[in-house]
Amino acid sequence: MNQYHEDFLLHLSSRDPILHKVVMQNGPILLPNTDTPFRHLVRIIAGQQLSVRAAATIYGRIEEFLGNNYTPERVLESKDEDLRSLGLSNSKVKYVKSVAEAAGVGCDNFSKFTEMSDEEVIQVLTEIKGIGVWSAHMFLMSNLKRPDVFAPGDLGLKKAMCNLYGYEMDGPEKLWDKRAEIWSPYRTLASLHLWRSLENT
Repeated sequence: MNQYHEDFLLHLSSRDPILHKVVMQNGPILLPNTDTPFRHLVRIIAGQQLSVRAAATIYGRIEEFLGNNYTPERVLESKDEDLRSLGLSNSKVKYVKSVAEAAGVGCDNFSKFTEMSDEEVIQVLTEIKGIGVWSAHMFLMSNLKRPDVFAPGDLGLKKAMCNLYGYEMDGPEKLWDKRAEIWSPYRTLASLHLWRSLENT
């Protein structure tokens, strides 16, 4: 069995028996392989405030439209109306182009992320129009695969924690953070299991 999964279970056994039970039921969860940082950020923006299915549909159209020339340059050259026809709102068209500008034309400014701390990556990303703290947290988890990230603003995580611990959705942020501290340094993996728990209810 995955050693990281075993280490996580051992960590939870004396700290959070409730989540320990959930993880035992879920079994090991692995993060899927991801695309380049630029493409992944476009995917995150396309999926903001949408269901998983709707987000996947729109992003599939983006991939089909850009094809093998899926680059910041190609996005910047694309007409706004063409991008809107894929299902992107006016604001998301602007955000996607902001990400393309930040990525750099003819270079990859985002390649530096691997050398940065979580806090540094969040600072850089949130300076890009359309990328908030939640989006930055999702990027850290899924693209950079940082192991100890928790997104207290994620409604899915809050819902799962309400189900498990009896919290209220409008509870103070320190409530969620305090619980998540128990899971450190495995907060990303804990988040994956919380999301999975919603599929099983």
